[in-house]
Amino acid sequence: MDDENALLLERATGLIKCCKLPRLTHSIDEAQLKPDTFRGFLAILDETLPKVFDLLAQYENQLLGYDEFNRDNLEFQVNLVLVAAEQLQLLGEIYDFQTENVAYRGRLVELYQNGQLERILTKEGNGSERLLKRIWEHFQTVLQGKEWMYHPGDVVGFIWICEFLYGNMAEKPSELPQSVASFVLSIGISLVEYHDPDYEILGLRLFNVLLNERHRPMIKTSNIHEVVFQNSFRLSAKAKSERFLRELWACIFQYVKMTATNQTEISEWSKLDDVVEALLEALTFESNLALSSMLLLYLLKVLSLDLRNFLIDDLDDVQAVDSRCHLYEPVLEQLRKYCALEFRNRRFYRWHKRLVAMLPFELEKACGGTRECGKYMHGVNLLFVLAVFPIEPEAVGFLPDKQSALLDFMIAFKRHMRDQYGRIQSLTGKCDFLHSLKASVSCDKSITVFCRSVAQHYFPPDRQDFWNVVGTAVDGSEEGSYQEDRIFYECLKELQTRLQ
Repeated sequence: MDDENALLLERATGLIKCCKLPRLTHSIDEAQLKPDTFRGFLAILDETLPKVFDLLAQYENQLLGYDEFNRDNLEFQVNLVLVAAEQLQLLGEIYDFQTENVAYRGRLVELYQNGQLERILTKEGNGSERLLKRIWEHFQTVLQGKEWMYHPGDVVGFIWICEFLYGNMAEKPSELPQSVASFVLSIGISLVEYHDPDYEILGLRLFNVLLNERHRPMIKTSNIHEVVFQNSFRLSAKAKSERFLRELWACIFQYVKMTATNQTEISEWSKLDDVVEALLEALTFESNLALSSMLLLYLLKVLSLDLRNFLIDDLDDVQAVDSRCHLYEPVLEQLRKYCALEFRNRRFYRWHKRLVAMLPFELEKACGGTRECGKYMHGVNLLFVLAVFPIEPEAVGFLPDKQSALLDFMIAFKRHMRDQYGRIQSLTGKCDFLHSLKASVSCDKSITVFCRSVAQHYFPPDRQDFWNVVGTAVDGSEEGSYQEDRIFYECLKELQTRLQ
C-alpha cells in the first residue's frame, strides 16, 4: 500500500473509531441511563459521522474493497460494522446513544439498504472470515460476564449483527456455528435475567435468532432449544407490552413448532399443555385489544399445528398452502369444511371445554365498528372454527357447560349483527367499519356451517332454545331447513355495494 492510501486509511479508521460508543464509567446496574449520559458522545458523533460519509463517498473501493491492494482496511471495516450496527434504527427503536440527526440516520440506513454492509459481512473469501473473527473477538471481550452492562451500544449492535447474519434479515442467512450459538445463548440468558423489560426483549430477540428454522438441526442436537424455552417461558407471566409479547410468543411458538409437531403421544405433550395454559390464562385476563390480538394469534397458531395445509400469519390472514390461496374467505371455506368433516384435533381435546367457554368473552372484545375490532372478529371467527368444529361426536356429548357457552356466543353474536346493521344506516362511503362488517359477515357464515354440520353433536333435537336462536330446524323438511338470516344478507348486500 502506498503512503497516500495508508494516510487515508489511518484518517478514516481514526474517525470511525470516534463514532463508537465508549465504555461507560458506570454500569447500567449502578446508575440509570439518561439522555445526559450520552450528550458529549452525541456531539462528537454528529461532528464526525459526516466526515466518514464523505470519505466513503470518495474512496469506497479503498475503504470497503477487499483484494490484494486493499488488505489493510480491515480495521476500518470492523469499526464501520460495529458503528452501523450500534446506530441503525430499523425497527422504530431509538436509543439515547443514537444520533438524532435525520440526515445521518438516513445515510446509515442507506449503508444497509444498498447492500454495503451485507457485502462487507458476507463477501466470499478470506476477507469475510477475518472480519467476522475480529468482530466476535470484540464482542467476546465486551459482553462477557457483567462487562456488557458497561456497553449498551455493543449489546444493541451484537443483536443486530446476529439477526442480520443468522436471522431473516439477509436474503441468504449464514450458517450458525455451534461455538457462536453457544455464545449467543449465554448473552441471551444474561439479558433475559436482567431486571429490565427492554433488555429482556433484547435477549428474546437473540433466542429467536437461535430458533430460526435454518439452524434447527444443530440447535436440537446441542439441546440449545430446551435451554431457550426454559429461559423464555418463565417470562410469560410478566409480558405486558406489545413488543415484549411479540418477541416472547414468537420465540415460544418456534420452540413448539420445533418439538411438538413430531410428538404423537399424550405423554409428550406436557410442555405444549403449559404453553396452551399460559396463553389461555393471559388471554382470559387481558382487556387491551392489541395485546389480546397477539395472544389470540398465537393461540390460533398453536391450535392449527396439525393443519399442515393452512397457515395463520395474522388474525385476518389465513392461507391455503395446497392451492397457494391468500384470500381470507375462500380459504376459510376450505377450513370450515375440512374441520367439520375430516380433521380431528385430538391434541387439544383436554382444552376443549375451556376453549368453548371463552368464546363469548372473546366475542365481547371484538364487538365494535373499528378496524381493530374487525381484525379481532376475524380471530374469534378462526377460534370458533378451530375449537368447535374438529371434534369427534363421541368426544363431545351434550354437556350443559358447553351448550350454555355456545348459546351465549350465538345470542351475543346475533345482537352484534343487529348493531352492525344499525350502524350501516348512518354511514356513507368506505371506512374502517366496512372491515369490521366484513369480519362479522364471515363469522356469521361460520355459524351457519356450524348449525348445518356440527351443532347436532352439541345439542339434541329437543333443545328448542338453541335451534330457535340460530333459526335452524333439524327435521330435514324444506320448511325446517336453515332460514336465511335477513340481517346477515342485508349486511352482506351493503358490504358488497360499498366495496365496489
